[in-house]
Amino acid sequence: MASEETYEKLSYPDAPKIVTSTIPGPKTRDLLEKELGNETPTRIAPIGIPIAWEEASGATFKDPDGNVYIDLSAGVAVNNVGHSHPEVVNVIKEECGRLMHTPDGTCKNRQKLGAMLADAAPGNLKNNVKMAYGLSGSSANEIAIKFARASTGKSIILGFQGAYHGSIGTTLTLTTSPTFRSLYRPFMPFVERLGPYPYCYRCPYGLTQPKCDLKCAKYVEFQLTDPYGGIDVGNVAALILEPMQGEGGYVPPPPGWMEYIYNLCKRLGILVIDDEVQMGMGRTGTMFAVENFGVEPDIITMGKALGGDVAFSAVLCRSDLVKDLEPFSHVLTAAGNSMSCAVACKNIELMQNGLLDRAQEMGSYAMGRLKDLAKERDVIGDIRGMGWGIAIELVANKETKQPLSMAEVVRIVWLLRDNGVYVLPCGRYDNILRMIPPLVISKTLVDKSIDIIADVLETAGMAKYSLNWTIGS
Repeated sequence: MASEETYEKLSYPDAPKIVTSTIPGPKTRDLLEKELGNETPTRIAPIGIPIAWEEASGATFKDPDGNVYIDLSAGVAVNNVGHSHPEVVNVIKEECGRLMHTPDGTCKNRQKLGAMLADAAPGNLKNNVKMAYGLSGSSANEIAIKFARASTGKSIILGFQGAYHGSIGTTLTLTTSPTFRSLYRPFMPFVERLGPYPYCYRCPYGLTQPKCDLKCAKYVEFQLTDPYGGIDVGNVAALILEPMQGEGGYVPPPPGWMEYIYNLCKRLGILVIDDEVQMGMGRTGTMFAVENFGVEPDIITMGKALGGDVAFSAVLCRSDLVKDLEPFSHVLTAAGNSMSCAVACKNIELMQNGLLDRAQEMGSYAMGRLKDLAKERDVIGDIRGMGWGIAIELVANKETKQPLSMAEVVRIVWLLRDNGVYVLPCGRYDNILRMIPPLVISKTLVDKSIDIIADVLETAGMAKYSLNWTIGS
């Protein structure tokens, strides 16, 4: 593992630093209004959190006005190795002058990446997988679903309440957030919902671990085995699930739940697709988040941090599942090009050379500090997560667990931004601050971030704080 000094040098040394009297500053405001004037209003970040990016390094970035922020989003779990990591930048510089687009064609970097992914695959999947490549997490999940149906000859795909698997096609149908779904009906057929997913802080049964005896897992079994349950189990191709729900609130399952679900699927002949798009590539302290549970899925999807600064995704399928797929039956023109594969290889190398341990070490440190903070701030209802994927659940009342209103959460997020900390909310009630920084974040920046969060949450009831920018204002 690199030294703390090495990690500190990757980020801007003066972060956080706010130099404008208001945020967004004048240059950022001008850029936002001109850009959004040309685009659909479907984007989240620049509207929900008005900010612009000028340059970034490590776990920090600057806006056009010169304000410097600590990034606790990692580009939504994309920049796990940090923004513009010098070794990644060198790879891009070398490769872009040599070979970039290869129309689904053979090249050395693609062969190397396949070998690295096969060797990194967990358990008995190690060197027993076949790869296909995509351009996003959504496309990786679509490919996985496509291959699961083809290999089994079955149609139905199962997903969980609270899931996020993408925003197009079948993945949108599997995603449950009304933010993404409300306007885009009708959805794809042959998708069924299971649940509840084990959200222990808000258990719908009002039970607690371990006394609950995994009632939520046993209810899933009931859903799949009840003759009048309405699910044609004999026609189920696969269950897709996240090893820790991301957009649903950074919700880790309790001990034993994942094993119960995997064994149930195995008994019923249902393939398991492990969606590692947001939680994979070291976020939880292991290359694949599913390794925390000792189970082996049939198909693994990866995206986001696999390519990092380059849009890229991959699907790892157990070899026997795809051996009989028809030749020429699947293609994505730009997927798996030479430069993207080279960058992915470098990202994997950086993970395996210290960042996995770093995620465990710093994630554990931050979790400890945040749990101590929760004892002092009435607005914090729960602290949870795995590795460097941590949720701060905000509540209006600790006893009733009433979620803090979205308006109040937005005010908190804007106040954090105004103090130089960029954090993204998520969750079923949009009341969760997720701490998912680049894994290269220094301990100094972790402490600064938590100190600022502590100060902002001390005044969390500030109803008088005004949101000072809207489109066209």
